[in-house]
Amino acid sequence: MRAMLDDSVDKFLRDHYSFDAGRRLVESTAGYSPAHWQQFAELGWLGIPFAEADDGLGGTVADTLGLMRRFGRALVVEPYLGVVGLAGQAIAHSSHAQLKASLLPGLIAGEILPVLAWEEMQSRGNPAYVETRAQATAEGWRIDGEKITVLNAPQATHVIVSARSAGEIADNAGMELFVVAMDTPGVTVEGFETVDGHRAARVRFEAVAVTTAQRLNAEGAGGALLQRAIDAGCLMIAAEALGAMETLLDKTIAYTQTRKQFGMPIAGFQVLQHRMVDMYIALTNAENLFEQTVAEHGDKATVPAPAAALLKAGISQSARYIGQQAIQLHGGIGMTDELDVGHYFKRLTALSLLFGGADTHLKRYWRASSGR
Repeated sequence: MRAMLDDSVDKFLRDHYSFDAGRRLVESTAGYSPAHWQQFAELGWLGIPFAEADDGLGGTVADTLGLMRRFGRALVVEPYLGVVGLAGQAIAHSSHAQLKASLLPGLIAGEILPVLAWEEMQSRGNPAYVETRAQATAEGWRIDGEKITVLNAPQATHVIVSARSAGEIADNAGMELFVVAMDTPGVTVEGFETVDGHRAARVRFEAVAVTTAQRLNAEGAGGALLQRAIDAGCLMIAAEALGAMETLLDKTIAYTQTRKQFGMPIAGFQVLQHRMVDMYIALTNAENLFEQTVAEHGDKATVPAPAAALLKAGISQSARYIGQQAIQLHGGIGMTDELDVGHYFKRLTALSLLFGGADTHLKRYWRASSGR
């Protein structure tokens, strides 16, 4: 199955994802190709990480990460991370069987696009920091608050929002996850383009009425479900970043072999050779950490939080370094819109900061490993 999946992804990307084709998608109103998304569904890619009982393919973590690595090489802009990796994982591990059964088949078929809204102005990568409130009413719940940088929200049909029903800000307990249709009264979406050309939004909730049937978790237990989805997202980010880093290093080496100064390729200058060796070492360190994580946990339903945090931290550090060095070695041309190198750099910058940067996840790793 894995070999067939890899072949189908490689063929699709060769046929449909040249650099110019990707740029046209980024510049389009939708920011991605709905036709491509339907093909993803028809090819079974949207169902890879979900159980066969839920209409999925029953794939492993490693299968999903192999797909994301290839997406990183081609700068794919379809909302796979936000829809399948974040919202999809929250739904798949929900304790609400009826709600799960009503949503997952539509997601896998490409008919609905749910996204996850959890980050707030002061959260700084901590999903437990939730000021958005869920107040019990006679009919169910009322949600009030605002989420920032909600990935793919302008393209979404539903949003899964974290809201606090009890406890203090930053408590792990007392949190709920509700599924809300984007056209629900009181939901306002303020869309924008991220630095890498993807789409995100601020989403405001003003007296949004929901029922208990729209809650994914048991009462007050949304925090664990949210963290589980974010950890899955961290692994997918790591895989995508690794694919982008591989491509960026290859392009940098090729450029230095053709760009000439003083009558010789600049790849012959020893100081630049040292820089490229350092880039290779950074990529190798990231790849070894990635492969070790997949080898230890890739056949399990979830990856433990310490492993996810350590991988995200390591990948973020390597992505930042390789991206910066590639731009410097290309010179001014590296940041022009006409050259793909700048677009890889922007995507790596975004991936390194999503869900918190290296410092955030090193702290997470320390706390999870020490039991604090």
